[in-house]
Amino acid sequence: MSSPSEPPAEPAPTRRRRRRVLPLVASLLGGLLAAAAVAAAVIHVPYVIESPGSATPVDTRVVSVAGVPTFRHAGRVFYLTVRVSTSDPNLYRYLFASLSSSDSVVGKKDVLGCASYAADARLNTLLMRDSQDAATEVALRRLGYRVTHAGDEALIIDLACGGPSDHRLQVGDVVTAVDGRPVSSAGDVQRAVKARPAHAVVAVTVRRGDQTVTVSVRSGRAGSTAFLGIVTQTLSMWRFPIDVKIDTQQVGGPSAGLAFTLALINDLSSGDVTGGRRVAATGAIFADGTVGPVGGITQKVITAKRDHATALLVPSAEAKDARAQAGGLQIVPVRTIDEALTALRRLGGADVTAGSPLGPSAAQ
Repeated sequence: MSSPSEPPAEPAPTRRRRRRVLPLVASLLGGLLAAAAVAAAVIHVPYVIESPGSATPVDTRVVSVAGVPTFRHAGRVFYLTVRVSTSDPNLYRYLFASLSSSDSVVGKKDVLGCASYAADARLNTLLMRDSQDAATEVALRRLGYRVTHAGDEALIIDLACGGPSDHRLQVGDVVTAVDGRPVSSAGDVQRAVKARPAHAVVAVTVRRGDQTVTVSVRSGRAGSTAFLGIVTQTLSMWRFPIDVKIDTQQVGGPSAGLAFTLALINDLSSGDVTGGRRVAATGAIFADGTVGPVGGITQKVITAKRDHATALLVPSAEAKDARAQAGGLQIVPVRTIDEALTALRRLGGADVTAGSPLGPSAAQ
């Protein structure tokens, strides 16, 4: 009976070659991974990341009133913020945000257009100021105070990328004159530009931060009229019969307007319009009392739930998206300040008309 044959031994040089190759492959893979890690940290991509922010109570640290009685209530109105990236994120941040259920990743151009981060920040500062003024105007009028219109300004809120004004004018610029003639509203700017022939050089004077500059823009043609490729919005200024100050620190944008309005009405009313609840609100407020959409609704719903709000008032146009994230949070869609107050009354809040310390006949 023959014994089984043993396999031939591997030649020693082959074994030594394999031992040398494996460390080399591992070293190459490690180098590639290290290079990829460095690249992910260094390479930045053109996206904006929106994340849940904070729910801030609109209390005396945010809104202060002097000159008339104010009232303290058990309930609170909260304004909601969204944390928005202020520079292009690196690949790490982009990938983590893309995998997050609470973050939104949006193309930079879809958010900023052709504006820089700095210009967009300046725009949002002005929109916050306008939001505060509009909230004060709407609240005081709703309570019967007389409010005086003190003038308008024309704010550039968007630019056509590649249009006549691209790289010349900026979002956040306040237009003060066209061809040397003062303008004070979006309508004034539109009429002044349309009065010029297409392809004419138009001198546009703007206030940009603390500086006033005049920029020459060659107009384009839209149909039979000239255009500059800018979108302007009228900012109204008001004189108020009482002293109201709103301080939101570094928060910008118009989205807290509805919350400011409700909180101010509550401060000046003897009855609690929240019915003792923790009520969150988001939405722009306009001088006629209408409520407009502001975006970031997914992150705001998450924030409202996290901070234990019992109800969230949202612009009607964003109610569907809000309800998709709401879970047990009550979503209340509103189109006007009157609808908001009616909704709060149904939730147990006080009637503002009955609770106001000053009626229309007593207001000064």
